[in-house]
Amino acid sequence: MKNRNLVIFVVLSMGLLLGYSFLVGKLYPPTNVTTTATKAAGTLTSTAPAQVPPVAVNPAVAPGVAPPSAATHSVKTTQLTLTWRIEDGALVQATWLDGTRFFNEAAKNEKGEETSRAFPGIGGVLNTKFQAVTEEPTPTGIKVHFQNADGDHLVYAIPNKGFDIEVGWTTRRGTHLDLIHRPANIQEAQSLGRVFTLKDKEITAVAWADVLKDPFFSFLGFKRKEMPPAASLLGMDAGIEKGASAQRTHYFAALWDASPHVSERDERGYHLAPDKNGNLTARLYLGPKETSQLAAFGAPFTQVVDFGFFGAVAKVFFLVLYWIHRFVPNWGWAIILFTLLLRLLLWPLNTKSTMNMLRMKDFEPHQKALQAKYEKFGGDMTKKAEMQKELMALYKKNNHNPMGGCLPAIVQMPVFFALWSMLNAVYELRHAPWLGWIKDLSAQDPHYVLPVLLGVSMLAQQAVTPAVGDPAQRKMMLFLMPAMMTFFFISMPSGLCLYYFVFNIVGLAQTWWLRRNYVGEEITA
Repeated sequence: MKNRNLVIFVVLSMGLLLGYSFLVGKLYPPTNVTTTATKAAGTLTSTAPAQVPPVAVNPAVAPGVAPPSAATHSVKTTQLTLTWRIEDGALVQATWLDGTRFFNEAAKNEKGEETSRAFPGIGGVLNTKFQAVTEEPTPTGIKVHFQNADGDHLVYAIPNKGFDIEVGWTTRRGTHLDLIHRPANIQEAQSLGRVFTLKDKEITAVAWADVLKDPFFSFLGFKRKEMPPAASLLGMDAGIEKGASAQRTHYFAALWDASPHVSERDERGYHLAPDKNGNLTARLYLGPKETSQLAAFGAPFTQVVDFGFFGAVAKVFFLVLYWIHRFVPNWGWAIILFTLLLRLLLWPLNTKSTMNMLRMKDFEPHQKALQAKYEKFGGDMTKKAEMQKELMALYKKNNHNPMGGCLPAIVQMPVFFALWSMLNAVYELRHAPWLGWIKDLSAQDPHYVLPVLLGVSMLAQQAVTPAVGDPAQRKMMLFLMPAMMTFFFISMPSGLCLYYFVFNIVGLAQTWWLRRNYVGEEITA
């Protein structure tokens, strides 16, 4: 009975893991991270707050005509390098200080085939062309001005430190500020995640892939999803990790606060109309999905950290982990202490589970006697049902629940998925080292040491865990489960492997102690 329950649990657990992976893959499909294309010639680069002369207009271009669309202008702060397209003032790239790019760029593979197109950009102005861009140093940073002969004026006020950019737009023509331009096709959003709008306690998010390509089940009548409705608060996931084979987690964001005005949404994307005097201002956040930074920009924006299906549990775990990290300034050791704390909270449940299995061991001679009693009936299903009924009566007579040991394992499944989501979502754990070879707790173990240790710990735990049933099946489960979990954890974040390894070690010690001190009770037949 117990062995069959264990097999059922293993099958269901792996089914849940695979199902969850499939669901995440469909909702947030990984996209290939492309190599960066060569920058266009003529790019102007300067370091704030140094001032640069205005960009000269090509004499061959008539007044009122914009320069070539390839012309760009770049500014470097202490944390970001920002690049604009001069033609319309759109921000086409933001590069983090470690080289991580926020948006994909045009790229080709070794065969010369196009693998990605440049993201159309955020900011900028619709139906407007600029001829000049200038920089103005300020006490806290730098302002970048885009102007043309029609009197249009677009300005970005960029701080030396921080990620809150003030954007101002002045025009006599009533043209709109382009907040987020809708990509023309999936190639323009190749490595990007979601686009979303927010309210105080609500986020409506849709993956760019679901907006730009036919759904997986289109043959059943499913349609492409619409972009979220227009709002004052909106944005999109950003951040393309360097060297990653696929991009699923986005640790950065591009966010707009257009309050109190509400943006408009159409086939071009989200844009904002100026007031009756031709003026408007908005705030743009370009930075990490770090809780404190997001809260400083605006409390509703903390919702953009995607904790997954078990988000409520994952948020609580992160708050606890974050609190521990205040006293232990290493995320790896913080995870170990968090694991010990969690294991302590689950101690009563795991004790009950182990004691239940030890008690099942006491029932094994009686179970074998019943099987011998009904063996002569062969495969008669009626007699097998009678045997099961008699066995359950024996359990009931001795106040034993054979399924009682499954509860702790079921409780741990949401814990596992919540931790998985958390370790893949929070910026604080991005590139966070532990010790030695573990340089990034959010990435897989480069040498597979932790997954192997995890498998060994599971093997040891299986060996000391009391089990009943067919010895051949027990032997199979002894090696099958650790092998499966080792294979599964090879591609998991090393922080999650660390958690599960420590969790197993404590569980191994707990099981050993309980077995050593267990005193069986007499079975009343």
